[in-house]
Amino acid sequence: MRICLISREFPPDTGWGGIATFVHDLALGLQEIGHEVEVIALAADNTDKVVEYAGILVHRVSWTGLLEDRQRLLTAMPYSHNILKQIMALWQKFVTINNVTPFDVVETPEMFAEGLFVALSKAAPLVVRLYTPHFKFIDEKLHNITDTFDHQFIAMLERLTMLTADVVSSPSEDLADYVCRDMNYPSSQMPIVRDPVNTNRFCPDGPKALDSNESLTVVFAGRLEARKGVYYLIEAIPKVVQAFPSVRFVLIGRDTNTATGGKSVLSDLRRSLKGSGCEDKVTFIPGVPNSEMPAYFRSADICVLPSLYDNAPFTCIEALSTGIPVIGSSAGGMKEYIVDQHSGLIVPPADADALAAALLDLLQNDDKRKSFGRFAREYVLANYDRKEIARQSIDLYKQATDNFATARNYGFYRHDTNSMLAATNELLASYDKMLYDLLYAQSLRFRISHWCCMLRDRPRLTLARIAAVLLRALYKATRCSLISKPLAHLEEALASQQAGRDTHS
Repeated sequence: MRICLISREFPPDTGWGGIATFVHDLALGLQEIGHEVEVIALAADNTDKVVEYAGILVHRVSWTGLLEDRQRLLTAMPYSHNILKQIMALWQKFVTINNVTPFDVVETPEMFAEGLFVALSKAAPLVVRLYTPHFKFIDEKLHNITDTFDHQFIAMLERLTMLTADVVSSPSEDLADYVCRDMNYPSSQMPIVRDPVNTNRFCPDGPKALDSNESLTVVFAGRLEARKGVYYLIEAIPKVVQAFPSVRFVLIGRDTNTATGGKSVLSDLRRSLKGSGCEDKVTFIPGVPNSEMPAYFRSADICVLPSLYDNAPFTCIEALSTGIPVIGSSAGGMKEYIVDQHSGLIVPPADADALAAALLDLLQNDDKRKSFGRFAREYVLANYDRKEIARQSIDLYKQATDNFATARNYGFYRHDTNSMLAATNELLASYDKMLYDLLYAQSLRFRISHWCCMLRDRPRLTLARIAAVLLRALYKATRCSLISKPLAHLEEALASQQAGRDTHS
């Protein structure tokens, strides 16, 4: 099959987040089992280019120049303005490529509605893969996202994309249940396809990043934020150290300013560790490139991921693939990747005592810990290797193609795909003008700001317009003067004539 993967994120340019990692491993897995794959992604330097990555064509897309004159949209809906620019740029590139050599199928993430235009136009069979939709971030206030129209607009576009896609797939039952309830989507029509991993790279054999010592090593990998459960890990550490002093904890992940008052989480964690006397037991590593993570997992005896919510974190799968047991929380989809009491342990979220007990269970039992690690590796090889996930994805694509054959005549946008971007621009231009007219009519401050900006950006044009306004006003005043004087004389003459008639009578 000729497959197009559209994703804002694709490494290495845009990092190794969850979506980027998934699309990367899926693309390579599809190629390895004999399919032709092209990727359309954003360019980190905002420059259009085509590069070859491990034999795959990657089209890097610039989104500058789009919607730049929609300043009222930017003011009223800054989040949507940025997202719309990006998905329009991705769509524009897709149309250009697809017009030359059509794709058999397209896959996009659900997040930020990147497949919106493909879905509405029915330009090709579309598979939408769930990661964590924006509307879940809104519902649960994740990453401090607020319930504004700006964010709800993006959530609406996500739902519209999924409801008009040919197949929607989820990497976990937990996320599938949430999305199906939210959209009243039939759960029987949402297949589960797990996240893939490169088992050749994330493997037990190879170099280690940390020096060996007599202590057992527990590794946490993830952003330092409350959602990752890191506060409960720090709370559990003194309980673990008291019962098992020969342990060290290595926390890998960048700091975030998401603590109370917008302060550093790392500073919070350090203060807590200092108060408990365990600061010498914990090492913080600001961040590690994905290419180096296998060496850190090989240095560990246990991986701990006490998230308050995670759909299906790649850290979990990568650690399991490296052959170490994982202690994870039951919140989200992680519990579906860890085989409890075989490849790791599942604990309730936000429970430091349960987390400490699970850590001690594996730290104090060498045979159990090593047995879990062996099972984890074998289970990942059988179920999560990227070639296996690629084969399951081909089944999705065939299903999407069958569904598309029926649905292609019912696209929301039924004109030529080449004109869809222009139609979208026209719609947004109308919205932008409506906002402008409303603000100009209702706000003196806006009018003053408008003319100041015009004077700054287009001084000659602005001065010409001001001169035209003054001349128009002067003309009206002069014309009124020329007419009013004769009228006054006429009125006086008529009044005098009437007075004479009255005297004669």
